[in-house]
Amino acid sequence: METKSHNYNRHAHLSHYGRRVSANSSSHLMASSAKFLQLYESLPADAQHALVESSLAPLLDVVSKEKSNRTLASAARMHKKYATMPSLNLKAKKLEIASLLDELARDHKRSFVKEKSRREELLAEVIESVIDWLNDIWRVVYEYGTNFSKAHACLLYASQALEQIGNARVGCKCSFMNMYISVKIRRSTGKIVKSFHFTGAHNLERVILWIWRDLFVVMLADGTNRQKSAIPDMLDDIRTECGWIALERLLYGGLKLDDDEDDFDFDDDVDYDDDYNEDYTDTDGNSDGTACSDARCPCGFHAPYWSSKFNDARISLRGLIRTSLISLFAIMPSPVLFTTIGDISEADGTDDDDLCEELLPTLMRVATYSSENYATALHICALHSHTDNINTLLANHSHLLRPRDAPAHQFATSILATQPSYHLNALRIVEKELLDTVHTIRAAVRNAFCHIDVQANKTELTEIMALRLEALGRRGRIDRWVGAVVTPTSDSAHPMALAALMIGLPLPPGMDGVMDDADPIGYIDIDIQDPELDDLREEFRPDLKERLQGWIETGQKIKGGMSVLLKVYTVVVEVMPFMSAPDIVDEMTGRLSDKPSKVFLCDALVALWDFCRKQRRKFSKPKSKQKLPCTSNTSQAPSQSSNSGGVTINHPQSCPVGVVDDVD
Repeated sequence: METKSHNYNRHAHLSHYGRRVSANSSSHLMASSAKFLQLYESLPADAQHALVESSLAPLLDVVSKEKSNRTLASAARMHKKYATMPSLNLKAKKLEIASLLDELARDHKRSFVKEKSRREELLAEVIESVIDWLNDIWRVVYEYGTNFSKAHACLLYASQALEQIGNARVGCKCSFMNMYISVKIRRSTGKIVKSFHFTGAHNLERVILWIWRDLFVVMLADGTNRQKSAIPDMLDDIRTECGWIALERLLYGGLKLDDDEDDFDFDDDVDYDDDYNEDYTDTDGNSDGTACSDARCPCGFHAPYWSSKFNDARISLRGLIRTSLISLFAIMPSPVLFTTIGDISEADGTDDDDLCEELLPTLMRVATYSSENYATALHICALHSHTDNINTLLANHSHLLRPRDAPAHQFATSILATQPSYHLNALRIVEKELLDTVHTIRAAVRNAFCHIDVQANKTELTEIMALRLEALGRRGRIDRWVGAVVTPTSDSAHPMALAALMIGLPLPPGMDGVMDDADPIGYIDIDIQDPELDDLREEFRPDLKERLQGWIETGQKIKGGMSVLLKVYTVVVEVMPFMSAPDIVDEMTGRLSDKPSKVFLCDALVALWDFCRKQRRKFSKPKSKQKLPCTSNTSQAPSQSSNSGGVTINHPQSCPVGVVDDVD
């Protein structure tokens, strides 16, 4: 009887309601509780509260007194724990910041009448309010480990508030950009966890990102599955609000890779976690797989006050951020983003080959979606010497290239030429792009000198170039010729034409030429370096000089490229014969130098003249100084020459391709 009772007690236990149940019933209850928790976490917050009030709370009245008291005691302990937790009242903080910004605006208006202004005092007050709030947010997420979603919303608003304060129309931004900021993050006990000292209130973004990192580390270490599943969406919020570069900075506690750590020192009085282990090592911290001390590791992923549990969680955070950046790369690839993903992947032991194997298929798939993606694909493939991909892109989709993509195109072409099977293709690309650039410059010259193709002016140019440089009367004839071919201009932009330009309408009849000398970008009060204005710059200020010089340098790097440069030179002197006369080029650029809208053309003409001068110098060398003599057949062909100041310019048809020395 005792044995039977013993077996019964061994295979049974009290249920939640005080009844004794069997082992099978116990497993069934455990499965039921797990299912209930899964359903509970899937409910909205309001539904969770309703479920607790209607279904769970009444159960305390029917269970045993012992279990009821135990549950109440647990609730009392949690109440005591969170009783002193700061309240993150987002609505109140928004009203406070808005009222301070309104006061700043009113003070700015009063300062026009009164000599005294309270701008610096009000700015200091609003920044101090944000700093105190940031300390409360950190305490909630790190010390109390709760309200993660609310803290995330507060950090998003803090970032927005900084932007609103910095962009507030209250006069000069010097006060905001030169404020001395001292931030000390403290625990509830008053112990300092970290201190920041820097100049410029805009640098508070670093503190915000540092708090965000602690928030995610605590969520990954102690959060529920539902809380952890919300992290990718939170990272997307940060990427939308602060840009994707903020995600990389978040991994380093908000620190930029080029920041001086001396400006962001840890305070000597650091309060470490109770389970902090100074000898803790992380085998994933370095790219070479060696262990590193969390307090001294140079990788930047650590915080010195973290416990071992949080150090482990930061590896998961790194993986989540990498995944977020890769998802962005599949939509908006860029060389900088590719490099950032590589830097983050390096900490996990991923080398460049593995990274290319992972990302290049995605890059090639989206390369033809836009010109921006296409230029990015060319640059990245060239950076890692994937000549097959480069040849595929250039052979089938070169129509996506824009003039401002010339640097990526030039880089890709130079890498393509290193592969013998694609060398000839690279030379053809260099020749095509150089000729296209020359014809673009020619079109710009015809726009600035609209009468240059008049037969009388062409005849006059031929006669001038037949004169020696020091010939009497040459200077005067050049002045008269340039004056005859230059496009007539108006003294000032017509108001109607300017208004039409600003609102995007075509010019009124009879005003087609009144805006030729105007610089449309100069009339707009904008940041000229704004990347969103690339299309306007390409239309009104094309960088023809940089484009020309880039292709010339590319041709010089490629074997056989010098012959291509000589061929292009002959085309230049054929379509623009004045490029053989330096005094004519000087006079033409002098006429355009006082027109802001034609500065780009002046620079292009000077660069083109420099190219012609070097090519003519090499082409005019005695045959004894050339690498190979001309063949008898070609030497008997009639030579074509242009006389400019006593310098004979022989066309390359009289000499085989590839026999000319490199230009110095």
